[in-house]
Amino acid sequence: RRKWLEEKLRDPSLGPTSKFNPQSSPTSTIPNLGNGVTAKLLAKPPARNSYQNRRSKTENGVLTPPRTTGNNLNHNNNKSRGVLLCGDVVPIKKMNGETGSASLWVKEKGGNLIWVLEEIAEDVAYISVDEIGSVVKGSGNVEAIWGMDRLRRGMDVQKLIPAFPKIAGTNTGALDYDAVSQLRRFTARTANSISIPVTVDQLSGESVFRVSSFPHIAGIMVLDPSTMQVSSSNNVFSAALFGHDSPDGMLITDLIPGFDKILHVMTDEDKIALVDGIVIPEHSFRRARSLLALRDGSTDAAAIFLRPSGLPAKHRDGAEIMIDVQMRVVKSDHDPIYNENVIEEEQGNVQPGSEVVYALWITYSRQLHAVNHGIGPVTPLLSRPGTPPQQPRPGSAIDASVPTPMAAMSENGEEELRTKVLSQQLEAAQAGENAESGEQSTDYEPFEHPAPDMMAAGCKVIKKKKIDDFTILEEMGQGAYGQVKLARYKKAAAKKMVIKYVTKRRILVDTWHRDRRLGTVPLEIHVLDYLRREGMQHPNIVEMADFFEDDINYYIEMLPHGLPGMDLFDYIELRVTMEERECRKIFCQVAEAIRHLHINAKVVHRDIKDENVILDGEGRVKLVDFGSAAYIKSGPFDVFVGTIDYAAPEVLRGAPYRGKEQDVWALGILLYTIVYKENPFYSIDEIMDHDLRVPYVMSEHCIDLIRKMLDRDVDRRISIQAVLEHPWCTQGEPTTNS
Repeated sequence: RRKWLEEKLRDPSLGPTSKFNPQSSPTSTIPNLGNGVTAKLLAKPPARNSYQNRRSKTENGVLTPPRTTGNNLNHNNNKSRGVLLCGDVVPIKKMNGETGSASLWVKEKGGNLIWVLEEIAEDVAYISVDEIGSVVKGSGNVEAIWGMDRLRRGMDVQKLIPAFPKIAGTNTGALDYDAVSQLRRFTARTANSISIPVTVDQLSGESVFRVSSFPHIAGIMVLDPSTMQVSSSNNVFSAALFGHDSPDGMLITDLIPGFDKILHVMTDEDKIALVDGIVIPEHSFRRARSLLALRDGSTDAAAIFLRPSGLPAKHRDGAEIMIDVQMRVVKSDHDPIYNENVIEEEQGNVQPGSEVVYALWITYSRQLHAVNHGIGPVTPLLSRPGTPPQQPRPGSAIDASVPTPMAAMSENGEEELRTKVLSQQLEAAQAGENAESGEQSTDYEPFEHPAPDMMAAGCKVIKKKKIDDFTILEEMGQGAYGQVKLARYKKAAAKKMVIKYVTKRRILVDTWHRDRRLGTVPLEIHVLDYLRREGMQHPNIVEMADFFEDDINYYIEMLPHGLPGMDLFDYIELRVTMEERECRKIFCQVAEAIRHLHINAKVVHRDIKDENVILDGEGRVKLVDFGSAAYIKSGPFDVFVGTIDYAAPEVLRGAPYRGKEQDVWALGILLYTIVYKENPFYSIDEIMDHDLRVPYVMSEHCIDLIRKMLDRDVDRRISIQAVLEHPWCTQGEPTTNS
């Protein structure tokens, strides 16, 4: 399949005479897993990472050929050849002349090719070396990969890429160019002594190496539970992250050391039953890792839990990288595989089998894992020996000098003490952070573009604000248009602010808006400014406090809501069971926000999803991220924005759309995700034409509302007003008209 498509791309003139020969084609890099649950699962990343829509990544997928009848049970008897390319990173050239990279997915269906290209972030640097392997110069995104002041002329290239091969048996330091070309996948060592995966290619005929690094990588590996070996994976993903082109057959502990022990902690100590259908989120793996660290006497157990950096993984070159893991236990149906070149007598009654597998959704974020990796203890409690201390009486102090012998404890007592000690460490660490951050501060910073009501209240206004006026407290995320950080103004005892960086060069031409008061600003800022005016504010919509700019970015300031970084996706994962009343309370608040936008503000959001809904500790909800928002009067729209998982079918078809109906479709996806903790559709094909999966019925009213919001007939899809008037929304606490 791949060879056939590559030939077509190289020479389109081959036309229909170039036929695909299944017998002579090379083995696909995507494993043939049939039509079972595993195959479907591999086409469906969890919402967070399938979304990493605004966070670019190497995408994952799988070939799922349709089942056929007859003697060739595993052979396609039609013209469709399934997935031809999946997750390959290709160079692209945009209409404005800029070059970049994209993840390419190609599928043949009904004689046509479906092409999906998703632009991804890729940092590329070029390193020139001399004959003894010393750096001559560097260019490109050197700082993004290695950090500031890391690269110096004359330094050994192995200080940048420690495992870079050199010719053995010589003292010249000459590089082994053949080994570099063969291995390609290495880890780079940053200025903070963090290892990050990179791909190295030598430019033809030159002593220059192209070093590329992906800020985000995500994909799936499937494990055999009995052997803990990798039974299938996406080769593009595994090569980019772990450096192994084909990890099938490897023990998972060779890639993620201690993974079996972490599973043991979750099954034996957390009493998690690994039964079909269960999903174990990232935070459970982080917690199990911290408990394991505490049990083994590690001094940074609370640091691991309080400021998690994921799980340590091992790259091909031996370096440690940090990842996050989510695991789903799946019962996979599979048909026996037949050799089509061997004719045997068959009775025609062969039954498909089933197996239970562990599907690991593995994610890597250079920003997240590099920032949090390598942190030390966050509290003096962590410097004690691994033996847990005695539990003091209520109100008494902890005496760290009197250890309790482990042999004298029962298993239950040991487990309780481990949990209590970790809780004490976490509480002490959190208390220390709160004390440092000055939570009691109420003074406000000066503003450059305050809201009208703040002007009336007499807030301090200054002509120019700079990002250097702020202390950055935490990196919160990265999106298609920039970054989000938690910060505090330096020159006053000000409150914390969430600052969204909007990179000017990434703003689309048609999303600039001219305003007599604000000047020419991005549409996002204009909409947020409009929504903070008197009469336009809403309790379930984020409010912009101020904005300012420099030559590179716009900076949008917003007050934090609840725990910074806690979005609905995290909340759904943390809440193992959610009652219908809680689901309704959360959903109706989002729906109220959308009704206010549609009816009062005449605005469409166009990027509704669980990650754009944030919560506080009381269950109060705010809708955030108006980077895709637009005024209804500007429609109909013909450009796709937002997230594919939440996109309505008419948008994916390329048809002009009005916006409100598409927000309602996204609300349907959101409600389904809240109730069932997964996306209703696993691929673009399913969004376009697939029956709605109903794992179970929470209530007839609930599933009826979901079906009405996910009606593919745009004219029949209900409005936001009808959503809030639906019996499921009106039972329980009444909604408040806005």
